[in-house]
Amino acid sequence: MSNYAPTLDDVATRAGVSKSTVSRVLNNKIGNGFSVRDEVRQRVLDVAETLNYRPNLIAQSLTNQQIRMISILGGAHALGDLGNIYQTIVNSATRILDSAPGRFDVTVDMSRHKPDSSELPAWRVDGVIILAKCTTVTVSQLEQTKIPYVVVNGPCGPGGSSVVPDDVGGTRQAIRHLVELGHRRIAYAGPAMSYLAGHSSLADRHNTYLSEMSQNGLEVIPGHDKPLESAAEFIESAVVKSGATAIVAYGHMEGLNIMQAAHTLGIAVPGQLSLVCFCDEYANSVMSPGLTFIDLGSKAMGRAAAALLLKKIKQSKEPESECIKLDVKLVLRESTAPPVDK
Repeated sequence: MSNYAPTLDDVATRAGVSKSTVSRVLNNKIGNGFSVRDEVRQRVLDVAETLNYRPNLIAQSLTNQQIRMISILGGAHALGDLGNIYQTIVNSATRILDSAPGRFDVTVDMSRHKPDSSELPAWRVDGVIILAKCTTVTVSQLEQTKIPYVVVNGPCGPGGSSVVPDDVGGTRQAIRHLVELGHRRIAYAGPAMSYLAGHSSLADRHNTYLSEMSQNGLEVIPGHDKPLESAAEFIESAVVKSGATAIVAYGHMEGLNIMQAAHTLGIAVPGQLSLVCFCDEYANSVMSPGLTFIDLGSKAMGRAAAALLLKKIKQSKEPESECIKLDVKLVLRESTAPPVDK
C-alpha cells in the first residue's frame, strides 16, 4: 500500500486550476476581489475528496493569518472519569464552534504532560479552551503569544478569560433546601483525594457549608474537612455516630458512592437520610433513584466558553480579560425529604 499523501499541486493539476484557487476554495476564502464559478468550485471539492487530500496543518499555520483551528487542553485530567461535567462541556462547546461562520476544526488533547512542559500543539491555533487547568508553562506561552484562550471551571491569567459556575450560590441552595425540610444535622462529604488539587470549588463549597451552618445556628458534623476515602466509613461516622440526617456531597460520584453505601448498611434514602450532590443533568439522569442535585449547567458553560472564545478571536485589538459566572440551580429528585423525627 502506498504511503504517498496527495498535495495541493495534485489537486490543482487534476482540477485544472491554480494552487491559489484550490487553497481559497478549500479554505472558504471566496470574496475580497476573488470569485470562482460554481462549477469550478465544485470540481475542486470533488477532486480533493477523490484524492482524499488533507491540508498540511503545520505548513498552513506558518502562512495563514487564521488557521481556523481550536485546541481544547486538559483532557487527560478532566475527561478521565465517566459522566463528569467536562464531557458535556466539550460536546456543547464543539457544537457552537462547528456552527460558527466558516466553522472551526477542534482537537482535544488527551496526553499527560509534565508540570514543566507545554500543552500547546505543534501547529498554530486560533484559540484555546482549557478544561479547569493546564501547566504554568502553557499559560505563560498563551500570555506571551496573545493567543485567545478561555478557561472553563477554573482561573485564567491576566490575558485570558474564564467561565465558572457559582459554587458558593449552589452550596447555599443545597443547605437552605435541607434546612427548609427541617434538617438540623447536616454533614458535608468532600471529594476523593484524586480530585484536581487546588481547584477553587474545593474551598468555595466547603467554606460555604461552614458559613451556612453557622448562620443557621447549626453544628458542623465531623469529617467535613477530610477527603472521602470510604463512603461506608463516612456514613458510620457522620450518620450512625454523629446523628446526621442529611448529607451534601461534593460531586455526583461521591453522592452515588454514599447512596450505595447507605443501601448496603440498611439506611434508607431519603427515608432515613437525605442526600444532595453537585452534578450535571446528564450524569444524574443515569442514577436510580434520582439524586437531588445542584445543576452546574455544563451545557451552558460549554456554550458560553465557545461564544466567548469566538468573540476574542474576532477582536482586532488585544482582548480584555473577562470572567463569566453562571447561575446554578437546585433540581429536586427522589433523594431528599423531611427528617423522620420532624
